[in-house]
Amino acid sequence: MYYSDRLTLRTVTKTLANGAYTTTYSDKEVWADRRSVKRQEFYSALAAGRSADVVFGVHADDYTGQTEVIFGGKNYSVMRSYQTTPDEVELTCTRG
Repeated sequence: MYYSDRLTLRTVTKTLANGAYTTTYSDKEVWADRRSVKRQEFYSALAAGRSADVVFGVHADDYTGQTEVIFGGKNYSVMRSYQTTPDEVELTCTRG
C-alpha cells in the first residue's frame, strides 16, 4: 500500500448542557489509500437501503473509532471498519 491520499478522520461529540446540545469536532489528518468498493459490499449495502461509495485503507494506529471522513472536500460517514491486517483498517464510507 502506498498511502498516497491525505484525508481527515473526524470524531463528533455531542454534549447536553443547560438543555441545549453542543457539537464539537476533533480532526486528525492521516495518510490513506482510496479504493473502490468491492462488488459484494456494494450490493449488500444497497440491499440494506444504504450506499457504499468509497473504501479507505488507513494505518491501524491512526484509526481510533472516528465516525466521519473528509476527503476531497466531501464528507463521508463511516459505515463499517474492518481490520484487514495488524497494520491496516479498511473504512467503508457513504456520502453524507
